[in-house]
Amino acid sequence: MSTPPESPNPRPAFVVPDWVWLDPLDVRERMLALTYRVARRMGRSRHASARLCRRVFSPPATMDVWDVSDPAVDGPLAPRFGRRLRARLVTEVRAQWGRRHRDGLEGALREAVLLDELALLPPRQRFALWATTLQGRSVAEIAAHTGWTPAQIARLVRSALTTLTIRTRY
Repeated sequence: MSTPPESPNPRPAFVVPDWVWLDPLDVRERMLALTYRVARRMGRSRHASARLCRRVFSPPATMDVWDVSDPAVDGPLAPRFGRRLRARLVTEVRAQWGRRHRDGLEGALREAVLLDELALLPPRQRFALWATTLQGRSVAEIAAHTGWTPAQIARLVRSALTTLTIRTRY
C-alpha cells in the first residue's frame, strides 16, 4: 500500500497568537499603547516615544482629560468611555505633532485606532477576523478547527468588519 504524496506547500497548523483570546487592557494602558504605537510608526526611537507618552499624559497639563477614575471605566460602558478618551488622545497627539509630521501622522493614527478597536472586539469575532484576513484560512478550515458552522463564521467576520468600519472613524 502506498502513501499519498505530500503537498509541496502544506499549510501550517493553527498557531493562534495570544492577543486573539486575551481581554483588552484597561483604558489607560490602551491609550499609552496607542500613543507609543503612533510614535514608533512615525520613526521615533523607543526613548522619544516614551517621552511623547510622558508629555501627553503629564499630570499638570491634562489631569482632568485623562482622569480614569470615572465609574464608567470598569462597567459595561467602558468601551464607550475608552473611545471618548481615545478621541481626546488623537486630538492631543495631533496638537503635539501635527505641525511637523503632517504626512505620516494621519496614517499612523488610523493604524493605531484600528488596532485599538480590534482589541475591543469580542474574542470570537477577533479570532474569525484574524483567521480569515491575516491567516488567509478558508471558512471550512476555521469550522474544522473551532467546531463553528460556516454561517456562524461568516456572521462573526461580517460583524467584526462592520464594527471596525463604524468605530474607526475619528
